[in-house]
Amino acid sequence: MASRLPTTVLLVDDNPDLLMMLGLALKTLGGYRILKAEDGIAGLELAVNEHPDCMVIDILMPGLDGFHLVRALRGDPETAQIPLILLTALAEDKQQLIGLASGADQYLTKPATPQALVAAIEKVIRLTQAERERALQLLVDNEQGAT
Repeated sequence: MASRLPTTVLLVDDNPDLLMMLGLALKTLGGYRILKAEDGIAGLELAVNEHPDCMVIDILMPGLDGFHLVRALRGDPETAQIPLILLTALAEDKQQLIGLASGADQYLTKPATPQALVAAIEKVIRLTQAERERALQLLVDNEQGAT
C-alpha cells in the first residue's frame, strides 16, 4: 500500500515570526508539509513551482498584496484550482467581500487559532470547483440583494 504524501500548505505573510509560529503549529496539529513566502511575489513563484495543496495568504503585504495574489492565482490555469484562505487583520465586511469575490475560498481574521486554521484548511481542500462557483454565486446574489 502506497503511503500518502502529507498535504502541502504554502503560507504567505510578511511577518517572519508569524510564519514561523503558524508553520510549526500547522505541522504539529495537521501533519502538513509547510512552505513559506514573505511576500506575494515570492508566494506566486512558489505556487507556480510547487503546486501546494492549499495556500494561506495575508492581505497586507508589500509588493503584491493578498487580494492581487488571489486574483493572479485564480487567473492562471496552472494555479486556479489551489484552495486559498485569506488570513488577515482586516475584519470589516467590505474587505471580506472583496477577498471572497477575488476568489478566496475562506476568509479568516487574525488572530485565528491554529485549530481554526487547520479546520479551514481541511474544509477548503475538499471543495469541488462546482462548490466554489456556487459559493461565489451566493456571495454575488447576497450582495445584490443588500443593495
